[in-house]
Amino acid sequence: MAAIAAHKLQLIRTLVETAPDAALRSLELALAGTSAQSIFAPVRELVEDETANRFVRNSVLAPIVPLCAKREDGAIAFPPPVLARTWRALRGIAPREAQEAAVKCNPWDLEQGTPLVFDELCKIGAAALRDPENAAFDSVRSLCDPEELAMCLQLAPIVRTCLPRLSEWVSRMSDERAAAARLAYADACRIREDAGPLLLDILSAHLPDEWRILRVISAVMDRPSDRYLASSEVKGLGERFLADIEASIAHVETFDFGGGEAAGREAALRAQKVQLQIVEFQQSVDLNKDGPWGRRVARFKQTMAKACETRMDQIERELGKALPTRPISMLAKKGARGVAKLVAPPDEAMLDRARGGLAFIADLRPCADKAGYGSSRNKFLEKLNAYLDPYIEDVLHVARTGDGGDPAIAMDYLNVAASFIAYTRDDKTAEIVRRRAAAAIAA
Repeated sequence: MAAIAAHKLQLIRTLVETAPDAALRSLELALAGTSAQSIFAPVRELVEDETANRFVRNSVLAPIVPLCAKREDGAIAFPPPVLARTWRALRGIAPREAQEAAVKCNPWDLEQGTPLVFDELCKIGAAALRDPENAAFDSVRSLCDPEELAMCLQLAPIVRTCLPRLSEWVSRMSDERAAAARLAYADACRIREDAGPLLLDILSAHLPDEWRILRVISAVMDRPSDRYLASSEVKGLGERFLADIEASIAHVETFDFGGGEAAGREAALRAQKVQLQIVEFQQSVDLNKDGPWGRRVARFKQTMAKACETRMDQIERELGKALPTRPISMLAKKGARGVAKLVAPPDEAMLDRARGGLAFIADLRPCADKAGYGSSRNKFLEKLNAYLDPYIEDVLHVARTGDGGDPAIAMDYLNVAASFIAYTRDDKTAEIVRRRAAAAIAA
């Protein structure tokens, strides 16, 4: 069997080395069953070697791994290739330590604690980045600020000791844990006076929700006032989270119902996030109603409530376009309930807009009451159900009898209405409507 040409194999090697982690995992799964005699066996070896290499790299450089991914504006971050280039350079200037790190990357050694060689390699990398004569790191310097990356690597030992405790720090802070957080912050400041905020920024990158680092800040500074925090060295973190709240409010105010269910759910998730962020600020910082942050947080809470109420108020109109009605008679009063208008199949664009609004109001449930617009949401849901319930009865009647429209079109609208009522009530109610529709067809 012909083998892959050497120049093609080198090209494949380059592609494998630069492939994203998700793509590499897919390749590994796809080639898992490849035999040693297969033409793809060399490719499988390349993929397996790169997977093993990345495991070692990500273990050694664990403190900076999340920094080499997309982060919010203002957060410390480096281009993704920095991670691979830094590791390649380290293997070039410290081959013995890199080999030792690879040997230590096994379950037994890792269970005993972080091998010292991991931190040693980070220190070597920091020193090499600061040495302009060290050409091995030229490719890294071309992508980022070398001093900024060097400082992150220098803080790596402190970050590494914090990471196993981080989930406890943000879930249930105690006096003992607060003391450990303050000690880590002090250790960072001993390296460089302004390194404390950088340590907190790095730690925040390791959290699923970066703004939860406010709990650690609160512990380090003993729940500071917003006036103090807004003028302290960590104000950048707080300002970043406040800017994120503002961006989420703007998203809710402007998102397009036409994006369908996905757009509605995304906007509702933003609203949920804002509610949690506001609570985090209230619990972690001593907010004063006239303080620089207290005033903004109070305004954000009111603005988000108003934005959600405004968008919920628009949903009934979108529902009316998706499930159109006509007046019962020419003498009917304006605004009186009409009957289902079944002259044309459902308009997909209008259905998407309705789904966007309905998904939004449905997914506001976890945060609406706590955020102050729970009663408004309940009123809007009552109005939507008051529209849907008689509409469903209308189309069921047409589906059974054919009186008032095309039964086939009526069934289409009935299925749509069933899916809509799942948002305003629940899946059980939607299933009852579908069963009634099936019974109508059988009859």
